[in-house]
Amino acid sequence: MKRIYLVFLLIIIVSCGFSQDETKFKAYWKEGFRVESTTGDFKLKFGGRIMLDGLVVFPDASLDTMITNRTGVEFRRIRLYSSGQVYKNIKYKLQFDFAGGSAQLKDAYITITKIPVIGNIQVGHFKEPLGLELLTSSTYITMIERSLTNPFFPERNTGIMLFNTELDKRLTWAAGYFLPSDNFGKYQGSKYHLTGRVTGLPVYNTEDKYQVLHLGAGYTYQYQNNDKYVLKSRPESHLIPTLVLAEIDHAKAVNEFTAEAALVLGPFHLQTEYAASVAKTTEDSELQNDSYYFHAYHGIVSWFITGEHKNYNTSAAAFGRVRPKKNLGTGGGPGAFELTLRYSNIDLEDTDVKGGYMSNLTLGLNWYLNPVTRFMFNYVFTNIRDTGNANILLVRFQIDF
Repeated sequence: MKRIYLVFLLIIIVSCGFSQDETKFKAYWKEGFRVESTTGDFKLKFGGRIMLDGLVVFPDASLDTMITNRTGVEFRRIRLYSSGQVYKNIKYKLQFDFAGGSAQLKDAYITITKIPVIGNIQVGHFKEPLGLELLTSSTYITMIERSLTNPFFPERNTGIMLFNTELDKRLTWAAGYFLPSDNFGKYQGSKYHLTGRVTGLPVYNTEDKYQVLHLGAGYTYQYQNNDKYVLKSRPESHLIPTLVLAEIDHAKAVNEFTAEAALVLGPFHLQTEYAASVAKTTEDSELQNDSYYFHAYHGIVSWFITGEHKNYNTSAAAFGRVRPKKNLGTGGGPGAFELTLRYSNIDLEDTDVKGGYMSNLTLGLNWYLNPVTRFMFNYVFTNIRDTGNANILLVRFQIDF
């Protein structure tokens, strides 16, 4: 961990060294500490996030052996990062997470921008382009945890990706080749992922009333090389162990399909996603079928009581930062309050694979004290078919800088 702190210290020293050049720089705060050249060719940002979670759970007697801890607290995320732009067309990001007592690499990539025809090329360790909820940063997601569709998305891996926006940012596309790497971006083997996503904005109005209609679809082909394929999920709480799990003993390949939609009408927000996985077995498998089908979906409704709205990021084709009309304290107001409701479902059963069937109903309240500070409160009712129910109370205290 000391080495990682030294890396961040080195980045800061190097950035200060820019001032030795003829290029002039200015330093300022904008939801993080930023340094920028007066020409706009060089930009640096340093920041991080802290998320402290607490939990109380009330399970049925039938879940006593599966959920043994009834209360808990953890730092869900403790992150530091540096991102920036050099010589106008080169971008980078380096991010580590220290939650759990050990350092993990989250992002480490280089992006070459403004390439004719192609648009952008990104190389390194980063999120595969799949899923609206996944590609929305954990800093901005509506609920404390992502939904039951999340296990179907491969998240961060090491690879190369082409991406761009078209039609005045009303259309986005991304496609990449990835290796299923570890927490520091290392992989040795023959498995790989081919992943792509395309999104469109049939409605995008930010001048009069804030109105956004987002539609998208994604696909990933995952070559498994006769290895084990596992899908598993918690009930939307990181402090509770896995409750449903499907396992393909020898998988040849996995095809995953996703569909997504979101609608913002001023303070109202609707969002839904569907994810399906088709796993192909090999001749070595002891299972009955040649292929197995699993799926999950979720739907979210939210309403800002104080009149704010979700902010859509056209470049990322995902949601971004919420800014209260009046901050608590310096803004002379209460901040922003958002009521949320989500239903999600996951089905990991097919023929002789009995991974389980789980559904969750989540009620939430988000209090945005200012653009970088948020308190979140969730109540989750989870049902595991033929097993039992649990009532879960969650709270999160969050700041990013």
